[in-house]
Amino acid sequence: MREAYYHEDDFCMIELLPLDNLQHCLSQMGEQQVFADAHRSGAGWTDMYVIEAPPSPLSALGMTAGQLRLALAEVLPPYDAVYTGYGSYRVACKNVLAFGGDSTETLFAGLDDKGIVCDLWCSDGMPGLMLLPLKEQLLLADWGAGFACPLADGELFARYLQEYELG
Repeated sequence: MREAYYHEDDFCMIELLPLDNLQHCLSQMGEQQVFADAHRSGAGWTDMYVIEAPPSPLSALGMTAGQLRLALAEVLPPYDAVYTGYGSYRVACKNVLAFGGDSTETLFAGLDDKGIVCDLWCSDGMPGLMLLPLKEQLLLADWGAGFACPLADGELFARYLQEYELG
């Protein structure tokens, strides 16, 4: 049985959102950087910045679990179970799917009670994101890198993978 795990702090840190959230993401990333600079203290920070929810939720696109499975099946097979937690604490995730090969990064999808994808995030940027259904309507927001780009901009996405993930 294949199992996927994500640390609770990694939830949606590299996420896919509807494209019309681009300005929101860029604004939040700028505010996040200003906040981080103002609260830096040695190897850490004195306070935590909370990213505001995007104005357009991913669920508005109506992407289904079935569409994900079909689009990713050849390159990123599904995991049998998904867990999250921290340290040695682990808990099974209900309504979360995960996709990835044995030596690839992992894509996670949170589902609502109707099987609609409401959260979509990955462990690291990955070329497999180009297989996503509705990719022309999605943007990648890497909150840790302070980077956002439309998935349809293949050249910019490739540079991101080279600079932040593969390089």
